[in-house]
Amino acid sequence: MKTYNTSDVALIYEWADRFFEVSTLIKNLFCACSIDNSLPILSFDNEIEYQRLRFWFCRNQQRFVSIWADFCNSTGELTEFADNFEGMNYIENPFLFYYYPDNLLDLVYSIGAMGDIDNPDLDKEIIQIILNVNNRFSHKILHLKHWIGEFAEISGECH
Repeated sequence: MKTYNTSDVALIYEWADRFFEVSTLIKNLFCACSIDNSLPILSFDNEIEYQRLRFWFCRNQQRFVSIWADFCNSTGELTEFADNFEGMNYIENPFLFYYYPDNLLDLVYSIGAMGDIDNPDLDKEIIQIILNVNNRFSHKILHLKHWIGEFAEISGECH
């Protein structure tokens, strides 16, 4: 059985922490706009936070994808998110969905919250779907953290 060194385990734990940061950012944007169905308010601070997280994810993506593939193969869940996204990159790394867009406005469009700029009203059902998918990803990252902990090297032995 494959084991993971402390660097790999640390990456997954940090990936999870940063995922929860971007997840919370998204949740806060859509919870605020669900009251009046208008476009989320995208502040400069929110954009700076998104960019900080986005660059971190991009820098660490290659290492993450190989561990993610091991996780999916071991759990038989490789295609769970595959039908929800277009392109092979999303099958290999469905978390790319959160940091591929160049900015928060592009993220709002890419997740389907807005169809076009001429009609900025949001559908409460779509917002709820986005929040549910966000929760599903949160559950998946917790499962990944637990999984890699089971295969972490501890003083040269499997744990």
